[in-house]
Amino acid sequence: MGRPVLSEDIKNKISKLVDIDFVKQVLNKHLPQHYPNFKEITNLKLYTYKKHLGLTSAVFVVEYKIDYIDKRGESRRLYVFASAHSDGSRWGAYQNNLALYNNGGFSNGSFRVTRPLFFLSEQQAFFYQSSPGKSLFDWFTKNPQADLNPVLLVSAGWIKKLHGLDKQLGNINWPMFKIANMVPAPNDFVADFIKADAEQGQSVKAMLGQLNDLEAKLSDPVAKSLIYGDYHPENIVIRDLNTDKIEMIDFTDVAYGDPMVDLGAFLEQFDFMMHRLLPRPKINEYETFFLEAYFGKKFADIDQTLINRINLYQAWTALRIAVFLFYAKSVHINELLGEVEEYLKAIHDNRPIINLYN
Repeated sequence: MGRPVLSEDIKNKISKLVDIDFVKQVLNKHLPQHYPNFKEITNLKLYTYKKHLGLTSAVFVVEYKIDYIDKRGESRRLYVFASAHSDGSRWGAYQNNLALYNNGGFSNGSFRVTRPLFFLSEQQAFFYQSSPGKSLFDWFTKNPQADLNPVLLVSAGWIKKLHGLDKQLGNINWPMFKIANMVPAPNDFVADFIKADAEQGQSVKAMLGQLNDLEAKLSDPVAKSLIYGDYHPENIVIRDLNTDKIEMIDFTDVAYGDPMVDLGAFLEQFDFMMHRLLPRPKINEYETFFLEAYFGKKFADIDQTLINRINLYQAWTALRIAVFLFYAKSVHINELLGEVEEYLKAIHDNRPIINLYN
């Protein structure tokens, strides 16, 4: 059974995020609670980054450039984002962001999260202050010869800090991370793979079974921590590549689980995003540096059981990317599925590697 058809009423409510008059009224009401010197908006422009009004879902991401006057009559400028999804997931992202900002020690210093503002329930929209800078990936695409070690060092530090937080943070009932709970649901995408290509679909089903079995064997018994859930270069916002400060965005997937989830996700997505910009040996060098920075030891001294867990979640991430490419009708699915198989073999053989390519 497919998802229910989205009502026109919900679509119309979420569409108000691109209605200047509506948004101006909302911002004039809410911004004084977060910026005490705020008085009123003098000019408002919006930039739509995502506007999807489908049969079963609505997704909007909008940035607002706000010119306003403060209580001293001086002109100011502020950038605010709104992220909305008809599935209600942005409420959780707002709560997660709020907990990390208010109670996690991420509001200032070198390791930061974007500043949460407020949530509009009718629009299912989370409003937050725009993070200064651009993503790590965006910076690097403009300068592929740059040294990434400074930003990888601080990126390792950010995720290490998150992993050290108390799970009681923010009194949130954090969901438990499990491969079986991935989105889209495994039963759904396996069925779709089989429908498109029976042989490939059965292969995907077998891989998923191996991933679940390995998670039960390798990860379920270990100590859990707060995890980010989707750690990768497009969610890391910086002012430049030679930085000692980063600010994280997008907190939809924060959960309680094996901290190696974040390391595996980062390494696999770093490889996927960077392999057209960098030679494979350089990618391997950067990935090794990232892990050494996180663990505070040389790669050769990192326990093989940790490497196996990292590779488990590299395989999981490769499968997630393959599923995305499948629905996008990409020709690169087999390459990603091949990587899943190779990571599984590396785990089976206890190979001390994190990169499949030389």
